[in-house]
Amino acid sequence: MIELTSLTPQLHAAHWGWTIAIFLWLVGLAGMGFFLNYWIRQKNFVYLLTVSALLGTLLVVSHLARMLNLPFAVFSALADFSFNFQSWMFIGICLLSILCIGSVFYSMVCAKIIFKADCWQPMIKSDWFNGLFAFLGVCCTIYSGFLLTQAVGISLWNTALIPLLWIMSGMASSIGCIELLMILKWIDPNTVRWSRRTSFWVEVAELFTIFAFIHVALGSTLAASRAGAESLISGPQSLMFWVGVIVLGSVVPLLLNLLTRSHRILACSAILGIIGALLLRASILFAGYYDPMLF
Repeated sequence: MIELTSLTPQLHAAHWGWTIAIFLWLVGLAGMGFFLNYWIRQKNFVYLLTVSALLGTLLVVSHLARMLNLPFAVFSALADFSFNFQSWMFIGICLLSILCIGSVFYSMVCAKIIFKADCWQPMIKSDWFNGLFAFLGVCCTIYSGFLLTQAVGISLWNTALIPLLWIMSGMASSIGCIELLMILKWIDPNTVRWSRRTSFWVEVAELFTIFAFIHVALGSTLAASRAGAESLISGPQSLMFWVGVIVLGSVVPLLLNLLTRSHRILACSAILGIIGALLLRASILFAGYYDPMLF
């Protein structure tokens, strides 16, 4: 295999760090979690998703700017009505803000904090309310993947497969959290009897999407895209990719779900799936290379 990183000194790694990887992971967990919550509607799961959405948003905001400067920037934009509606980052912050505000409201109604009246309870159990959150969650997950596809000069990420991959891995980590909460008896097992069967097919779909992503990158005409794929297969990110993402994060949970019903083993399987979703995002981020400028 050709060592593409040696073709030119201008082929440099993007160096997006763990802050962005964890942000993408938390947003995927919260987004696809609210999608699955349409069928679950369990308050402990909602609390977990709310914390995930808040932490993910705080991470990306802290990465973009100083935290204390953000309120002043928001106030100035509101005062002048000077919003950049053509900015994907602005659109993303709006989506994440709506998700955070909505999930906090959802949690407060579940916990009967401030919103204590009985009239709120039928609303959070209604199809339209949970359907709205499911739609918002999918939009935030897709956006977190679409954001990578808009990175200029990093051809490994410029593919429509990343949003789909984020959806699959977000589903896997969300189902892992559901299984952990079920084992801990924090949610009603009768509401998630479908989790093992769904987890199996989600893992299969995730593996297929990963294969398609690598195949497309290796077949690209752009050197940076091929270099990124080779970094995942046999380069600096190969250990994280093969051991963390493929074996421990996907194959092992898939086999354990087929072979055993032990709660302890299923708990380990769920934890591996959750960690695998994080390592998937980290490995793809770290494998990103800028396209070289050839003269």
